[in-house]
Amino acid sequence: MKKAGLIILMVGLSLSLFAQSGKLSDEKRKEFEAQKIAFFTQEMELTPEEAVVFWPLYNEMQQKMRVENDKIRALTCKKEKTAPVTTEEQAKKNLKTVLDAEQAAWNIKKEYTDRLLKVLPAKKVWLMFEAEQKFRHQLWKKMENKPVPAPR
Repeated sequence: MKKAGLIILMVGLSLSLFAQSGKLSDEKRKEFEAQKIAFFTQEMELTPEEAVVFWPLYNEMQQKMRVENDKIRALTCKKEKTAPVTTEEQAKKNLKTVLDAEQAAWNIKKEYTDRLLKVLPAKKVWLMFEAEQKFRHQLWKKMENKPVPAPR
């Protein structure tokens, strides 16, 4: 029970850091990452030996997936008001870009799942998927209670 309380406290602190500014400073980002590592390590029940092989692969996967997700966000989450898609050709191009990026992200996740299965038991890889969902859910719950920062 103590461990669960500690994890919830750490995640809560990290989420409040994120919600305060809308954007993380380098120091806050490092703290947030440390708390994420603690959360995942506990949820996945990683031994120190497993953590040494897991984290480099996981971080590499996340970095590659971030590139693909940024492509999607560039088209679907524009902050400034730009002209809407005006031509059928532009709409087709945008759709292809988004679908290609989603496919690439899926391929990355599949590749790294296969790589992780070579160094970790399947149960722990499955627990990684669950930890990602739990962590994301906690992040959303925390953000629901915070006001949205004003655009800059």
